[in-house]
Amino acid sequence: MFRSNSAFRRVARYVRPYNLWVFITVIASLCLAAIDIILGKAIEQMAQGTFSSTQNMIYLVVGMTLIGMPCKFVMRYASARFSVSALRDLRGDLVHKFCDLPVSSVERKFTGDLVSRLTNNTAVLQNFFIQQFSNLFYLPLVFTASLILLLLTSWKLILASLALMPIGMIITSLMSKPIEKYSADLQEKIAHLNAVGQDAIGGIPIVKAFNMQAVLLKKYMVIMEEVVKRGLRLEKRYAAITPVGVMMLATPIILVIVYGGYLIQHGELNAGGIVLFLYLISFILQPIAMLPTIISQMKEAGGAAKHLFEVLDWQNERQDGEMTLVDQRRENRAPHLEDDADGEANRMSEGGAESDDGVDGVAVVSFEHLTFGYDEGNTVLKDISFQAGQGDMVAIVGASGGGKSTIFKLLCGFNEPGEHAGTIQLFGKSLTDWNLTSLRSHISMVSQESSLFPATIAENIGYGRLEATREEIVEAAKAAHAHDFIVQLPEGYETLLSERGGGLSGGQKQRISIARALLKNAPLLLLDEPTSALDSQSEAQVQNAMNAVMQNRTVLVIAHRLSTVRQANRIIVLDQGSIVESGSHEELLGRDGVYRKLYLKNFEEEQHTAENGNSLPEERSERRDLQAGVL
Repeated sequence: MFRSNSAFRRVARYVRPYNLWVFITVIASLCLAAIDIILGKAIEQMAQGTFSSTQNMIYLVVGMTLIGMPCKFVMRYASARFSVSALRDLRGDLVHKFCDLPVSSVERKFTGDLVSRLTNNTAVLQNFFIQQFSNLFYLPLVFTASLILLLLTSWKLILASLALMPIGMIITSLMSKPIEKYSADLQEKIAHLNAVGQDAIGGIPIVKAFNMQAVLLKKYMVIMEEVVKRGLRLEKRYAAITPVGVMMLATPIILVIVYGGYLIQHGELNAGGIVLFLYLISFILQPIAMLPTIISQMKEAGGAAKHLFEVLDWQNERQDGEMTLVDQRRENRAPHLEDDADGEANRMSEGGAESDDGVDGVAVVSFEHLTFGYDEGNTVLKDISFQAGQGDMVAIVGASGGGKSTIFKLLCGFNEPGEHAGTIQLFGKSLTDWNLTSLRSHISMVSQESSLFPATIAENIGYGRLEATREEIVEAAKAAHAHDFIVQLPEGYETLLSERGGGLSGGQKQRISIARALLKNAPLLLLDEPTSALDSQSEAQVQNAMNAVMQNRTVLVIAHRLSTVRQANRIIVLDQGSIVESGSHEELLGRDGVYRKLYLKNFEEEQHTAENGNSLPEERSERRDLQAGVL
């Protein structure tokens, strides 16, 4: 855990590139302090009647005002300029850090917590820098200059008026001590609150479908009560410090009036001196009175900074590993597709059939006695061994929670096995030897839940290959049978999607995801229920395109639909994390095992759907023929 001063030292590294603006802030503060002292001395001379003339006094006041106003502006703007710039860089590092974190780390955190750190905590720091940073220079300067001038005027009066200040400062320091911890606790609870709110909003269809409003509202309000409780605890501490500040401000003024009158009566101080005291004492009292607030806000900012730098200190996803092999591939050229869907897909598969140096003769994917669990004592995969070569299509089936998606996460390097938990090899190289960024550049994945971003449709497809041209994007969309519905939208490919692709049907979103995967043109395809969101007609269209694209590529697919499973060269059946069966569709149906039971159960569900009229007549006929062959 960081101490606040350590956290501020780290913040200072972000400020350092903008030292010019810090310097300007300091100079403007010096000028304002000098103006205040000069005006104070002029007021003293006016009170004594020694100032040259009233006209000159007016000129001085007007001149100081004309200089002081720009200085005040410059001081505020310069402090805002470097603080905004420094925190922009810090936010950039935070976002970069989020991208570098292992998927396993992100999954263990609330999304709202990460967003809260990025927004709320940086806002606390920004407010401190804009509102208080200039005071860290201005207040000490004007305090020091005023103190020296008043000591020269009457050291007795200044010592008497400030006699109680040390006591007030000690009280303030003690009372503000817990503020940093209170602030950190509050920020943590606010992050939790934001996480619950964001998840509820993001999952609003499920919330409404399951009538979860009352449950989530109760959960939100419970956390909100904690936020209010911790916020009030922090404000209570601020409120307790405020009277101390008022006391520190009022007591010296009373002492100046009382004891100053006494000194005037005894000839130790003149009228000009008492006027100077009453004017300049505020520049001594202001820093002292603001000290509790500044200390409190500094501790609050320190708590926010600590919360931010905790993220930057989280362990990154590993960046080592070799970038040979696939990085030496032929230059990533654009696929050229013809109008016919099958022809388009066939052309997209060109290049995928070409082997890279080191790939020929070895399995593209190989699991050897792999055992894996996300947490100690909770094993998800047990002694998994299988291979998939170039051109193979391997289907992975099994009950929900059996470890199917975990295999995909391991292949993408989202999670990695332990040292003595077996091995995973890709393209003849151990997963632990791969540079993960390089590895993922040669894997395309289509998930069950389509991941679309708040960008245009063209951009969402183009994320598959950032250098792709518009023509290539359109060709990929045609291959995924997405082009027709895209061009019917008012803005076509420039249609801006809302969060998670809102406004599109599930099938449309999935076809855009498939187009993105096709555009990437990777040699290894991971398909996690890729057609689950499509109706029968759309599924048939996309399946035709994908069948051709799959040729001469290694394809691993998680699927339940019969049409997908039956096309696989080999089917792996998982049951409670172990491979219990492996073979072709026909081989597994011939055994009275887990696959046959899963298949018949799946078939009965699809037959029930067909009997309710939710499939085409030819599909129903195909199912009847299939049933006759199976049974």
